[in-house]
Amino acid sequence: MLAPSEYEGTPTRGYLDSATYGLPPRSTLRALEEALEGWRTRRRWRDWEEDAEACRSLFAAFVGARAEDVALVSTVSAGAGIVAASLPAGPGDNVVLYERDFMSVVLPWRGLRARGVELRLLPLERLSDGIDERTALVAVSSVQSADGAVADLAALKGTGARLFVDATQAVGAVATDLDGVDYLVTHAYKWLLSPRGLSFLYVRPERRPEIEPWTAGWKSCPSPYEDYYGFPELTEDARRLDVSVPWFAAAGARPSLELLLSLGAERIAEHNLALAARFTEELGQPASSSPIVRVEVDDPEAAVERLRDAGVACSARGGSVRFSFHLYNDEEDVDLALEALGTRAHAS
Repeated sequence: MLAPSEYEGTPTRGYLDSATYGLPPRSTLRALEEALEGWRTRRRWRDWEEDAEACRSLFAAFVGARAEDVALVSTVSAGAGIVAASLPAGPGDNVVLYERDFMSVVLPWRGLRARGVELRLLPLERLSDGIDERTALVAVSSVQSADGAVADLAALKGTGARLFVDATQAVGAVATDLDGVDYLVTHAYKWLLSPRGLSFLYVRPERRPEIEPWTAGWKSCPSPYEDYYGFPELTEDARRLDVSVPWFAAAGARPSLELLLSLGAERIAEHNLALAARFTEELGQPASSSPIVRVEVDDPEAAVERLRDAGVACSARGGSVRFSFHLYNDEEDVDLALEALGTRAHAS
């Protein structure tokens, strides 16, 4: 277990479902309690805005970006929608998508069909085959929610097509490389151990002028706290794409992101992948490239219930059982899951 001071004595044993939502550190729960008490006692609201700005900077540092290139949004689909609405594409152009990607990564591009843009839905391993000189953008999850499969981003970079990456199942789980990525969106409530409601949208500086700030609000101007009225100019950085911040989510996310940054992305990834590797080795399955492991069983829904009764939290996804290993897990969690699975599991 990493960060034992944040998790020892808390109910993390057997929790192998971080791909659904992450468990909060103690400091995050304290911050949320303080925020709620502050709401009751009329605390200064600007404190929660400052939490949000800190989250922007912390996330940027964690993924190796500049804070001015990160917008605060609410969801993955909102981030994708902002990009899709402004994508310079029309009749004869195309967008390449993984046919079985998480819906929030696929559906925002649907409206482009009305502009004559072709949506090419392909298997994950064939995304590169769908790219040609008329490809405006490729959108894909870097780590797949259903089975932990890792997209070959290296093959997609440098093709000339814009690359939109949903890294919700990657940032905080495995190391992330922004080189060659035009847009990256991440929700914070899974591997970033934060309350639901806060997401981050990274936009490569060269792409920012292409995006029309359709969601611009009072936070999108250079001095948002000086005047809340009228029709001002917008800031030139990614804050022009901000939406209003969920205050309490930001208050809770701040200590979570501080913890993750203090541990380091590489250290967390090494820990998570080592647990997944031991799990797959004991099951006789190929090693996973992510901390998400897919295990085929005869009846996934029944297996999930049986595992839950044995103290193991996991999910049924795509006809299999999905396990996910994070920084608060250790080898005892692996042993508990293996014992609960028994001999019913077989290699996928």
